[in-house]
Amino acid sequence: MEGNQMSLAFENRVFNRRAGLGGGRMGCTLVTGFLGSGKTTLLRHLLDNRGDLRLAVLVNEFADSDVDSLLLDSVRLNAAFNLSTVSLTHGCACCKMRGPFRESLQRIVDSKHNFDCLLVETSGLAEPDKFVAELEQVGINLDLTVAVVDAESLDKIIKLDIVKKQLEHVDLVLLNKCDLATLSQVADAEDILERMTGGAKVVRSQFCKVPLDLVIDCSKIEAFNAAKEDCTVPPVLSHEPLSKMAFRGATHGNPSVNISSSIVDSLPLADGDGETSKSPQYGLPHDVSFSSVTFESEAPLSLSLFQSKVLTSVSNTIGLLRGKGILCFLEDRKSRFVFQWSGLKKVEAISARPWDGAPKSCLVFIGHDKSALDDLIAKILQIAGTIPKLSTNNHISQEYARSFSMKVAADGRFKDPSLQKEPLVIFGLKGSPLRGIKEAHLSGALMRVVNGKGNIFLTATVSGEEYNLQLLLDEGSDPDEAWNEIRLVASAVISKICKNFCPCRSELATHVH
Repeated sequence: MEGNQMSLAFENRVFNRRAGLGGGRMGCTLVTGFLGSGKTTLLRHLLDNRGDLRLAVLVNEFADSDVDSLLLDSVRLNAAFNLSTVSLTHGCACCKMRGPFRESLQRIVDSKHNFDCLLVETSGLAEPDKFVAELEQVGINLDLTVAVVDAESLDKIIKLDIVKKQLEHVDLVLLNKCDLATLSQVADAEDILERMTGGAKVVRSQFCKVPLDLVIDCSKIEAFNAAKEDCTVPPVLSHEPLSKMAFRGATHGNPSVNISSSIVDSLPLADGDGETSKSPQYGLPHDVSFSSVTFESEAPLSLSLFQSKVLTSVSNTIGLLRGKGILCFLEDRKSRFVFQWSGLKKVEAISARPWDGAPKSCLVFIGHDKSALDDLIAKILQIAGTIPKLSTNNHISQEYARSFSMKVAADGRFKDPSLQKEPLVIFGLKGSPLRGIKEAHLSGALMRVVNGKGNIFLTATVSGEEYNLQLLLDEGSDPDEAWNEIRLVASAVISKICKNFCPCRSELATHVH
């Protein structure tokens, strides 16, 4: 018997990745922050750069469709470990999630996969202190509470009581999206955060690209200290189901389209006078109630109609705070686009990989004007399953694409354009890898600025180091005006990113136009 016990002890010593803790408790990092701050972006960054760490992830979604699971690609990642994936949805400051959440935590603690650390992403409307007791009761140690804050919009949401509660007991604040804010906005945000958090560490970031050990306590994890090389084993994401709201709204006879909606109790502003405008760009009203609507469709959406009708409606929707999801476009069915909207300056649709299963579109919108959200979904329904007349329209789009392509080809700052997906024009800015300037930095910045202006909608496809932009010019477009805007924005982007390089040394002469 003693021999068996010794053997078991030795095996535990060899195979237990947390042996350095003396068989101690699993650590956890709690990620909180308001809608659209970049929490899911942080998780993707950690999963992509985790090295040999085995990370378990719990994502609490506010909407009644688990779109974050799609954005994190949890089904494919879990498949590597032969694990099923279910959704944890409708998470908010008032949701009754204790039972399912505790069960999910217990499954992770009892898992044979021997996780090194747990990452919990709260919904943008959740109070992080509600999670702490549950973690303690199942024997998980809360190492860090990290708040992700949008540097540009902090002054517009700071009076919300839920935002104050999210910042009450944080250990670290990631001041994200600093590239979209002015220096004065960043400095003011740092002063506000220092005052509200009692001096918590504030770190500036873009796309939440921070060192892994800044947000995960790796000091006692042997796997992290022993080997920091990249590992091909995918991480594991674990989701636990919560009750969903019933589907509501007409589907206009289309069985492939689903609409759902939900409303959350009023979340009041903290004491003090605030802005009363209903626009999310100028603050939030008092006694605000948050609502979400979800659109799902198996039929591909027309990119032409999406950019001409839906995006215009999105920009003009009163009270809209957040939009996200995946899209399948009729003009590029093989690409799986991840759509993000968190303000007029933050609109993007990027495809980094093909579809794993049947293509579909799933969009979630969150705001504080329920009727406006319903109107937005109604407009999306109008284009769902609609195929534009391709005879005349497609001929015009092809002519516009060739005209625009010739202008791009004549500008030395851009890569050679392609009409492989005509009428889509594929193009992008040239990078300078030897100088540390990747084409993804330049083309990505170009896309964000152009889309932020609201006149043109650029999508992007990413494959390794290659970053390509795509543009569809329909019959309502003007290729000359489109090129003029893109050309001028390209000059501004290149000037900003390359300002610290001397042209005579970095050979950026082609970027001077």
